[in-house]
Amino acid sequence: MPVLRIILSLILISTQAGVYTVENEQRVFLTPEIQYSDDIPIRVNEQNIGVEITAEKYVAIDVDTGLVLIENQAQLKQPIASITKLMTAMVILDLRPNWNKTVVMTAGDETSGAYPHLYRGEEVTFFHLWKAALISSDNNAILAMVRSLGVSETDFVIMMNDKAKQLKLYNTKFADPTGLDPANVSTATDVAKMVYAALQHNEIRESVLQSEYSFDILNNEKKRRIVNTDILLESFLNSEQFGYELIGGKTGFLPEAGYCLAVEIKYEDKSVMFVALNSDTITDRFQDTKVLADWVFKNYLWK
Repeated sequence: MPVLRIILSLILISTQAGVYTVENEQRVFLTPEIQYSDDIPIRVNEQNIGVEITAEKYVAIDVDTGLVLIENQAQLKQPIASITKLMTAMVILDLRPNWNKTVVMTAGDETSGAYPHLYRGEEVTFFHLWKAALISSDNNAILAMVRSLGVSETDFVIMMNDKAKQLKLYNTKFADPTGLDPANVSTATDVAKMVYAALQHNEIRESVLQSEYSFDILNNEKKRRIVNTDILLESFLNSEQFGYELIGGKTGFLPEAGYCLAVEIKYEDKSVMFVALNSDTITDRFQDTKVLADWVFKNYLWK
């Protein structure tokens, strides 16, 4: 197997963290099923040593082999904001929700964060809450779903952390289901593993790929329209014309986290997980990911 030399930050990587260094290569097993393969991406431009982006921490991982293609401080913990919602979604699916259940929004569902789309006293289905949470990152919808499942927020967070252990996210810790608490922390590498796991669920993947969604409030005649927070859906990274397909992902923002984005992108049948944490602005997180994707697919050849 050819030796692949990658410019990497000087960080000691432990096997417990799910990162393995073999023959100057770093591999991250996104799932236990992924094994080493001779069919790996080969660096074709050794002179192009990296990228200039605003994200403080980032990583790109080849899905088929787990090979780390480029990274910076990918093992350092930081808050991950609303990317947390993908773990929340996986735990909700484990609890087998009734999608047609009617839920009345209460004062206890009201919280801070992004502009809410659901208000106290409004009746909606659980399915509409799910869409609001994953498409527009609605925090009120998250809290209403947890409440309607008959689980306390404390117990739900325990389930989230148990799920993290199950997925071998050893550098990840959750404190609330919305992502508003800066104590929801992870690393770029763990985020890549978590997002990949979340996208294996059709209910999650189909929702995060919807550009917009409209639904009726059940106890009045109002209609509600929500828009996806991920503008990459409308970019060249999700364009058949340019050979790209966005498989799915999630945005996040907190003052303590900066602007964050984690996505899986396919180019000519080759899938790569990209994570950019603590970008400077809302626009930068998307531009940083575009730069990373462009660099990876120009500097590696899959053989």
